[in-house]
Amino acid sequence: MFPKFISTFKEIYNHPRNVIDQFLESEERDFSHPFLFLLIGAIVVTAVNTLLVDFSFDPVLGEFDADSEQMREIAEWIQASTVRSTTHFLPISSALILVPMLSIAGLFFFRDYITGFYSLLVMNSYAIGATMLFQMLLIPFWMFSGVSMLDPVANATLPAVAIAIPTLWIYKAYIMDSSFMAWIRIISTYIVGYVLYAVLTGFAASIIGYMIFAIQRISEMSGAL
Repeated sequence: MFPKFISTFKEIYNHPRNVIDQFLESEERDFSHPFLFLLIGAIVVTAVNTLLVDFSFDPVLGEFDADSEQMREIAEWIQASTVRSTTHFLPISSALILVPMLSIAGLFFFRDYITGFYSLLVMNSYAIGATMLFQMLLIPFWMFSGVSMLDPVANATLPAVAIAIPTLWIYKAYIMDSSFMAWIRIISTYIVGYVLYAVLTGFAASIIGYMIFAIQRISEMSGAL
């Protein structure tokens, strides 16, 4: 499994059509399955993040008008979940949410190059799986920069750039078109997909944050009985 994963990783950067088109059009399987390739990368990088980086931070709510302690606690959990989703769990959120969002965007901008949601899902699974190495490059910054996880540079700007560079490279290598319009479509696909990802991730993180608060409160009430 590991040798096939390495060969897939190398080939997706050098000749992405060899990997993507073979999976879509041939019964031969010289490379890793796209979803397995994506899953392995996400699990490994998340494990490394957990071992090496301290993602804790003190919540900063700014001007918080609510007097209720419960409302404040809910807001803190939502903030923590939102930040963690794009730092500590960036590999998982990009695998589960960014891949389908990029595929939805690709239905509009990539229709002349690759058709069908499933085909786009395969392409983006390979592409985002290949970004996991670049996501690991964020670890030294998180560890040594001294920048708070609450800073947008740490939880938004750098993660977006770390994913964008390899993804755009793979898109370009797959399309094999250097025209101005091709670049417009490539960049538009990523921007629209990433915006959808950011919105959906924020929504999901809010739900998770509230659920954590509710479970914690139920646990406290059960212990008090």
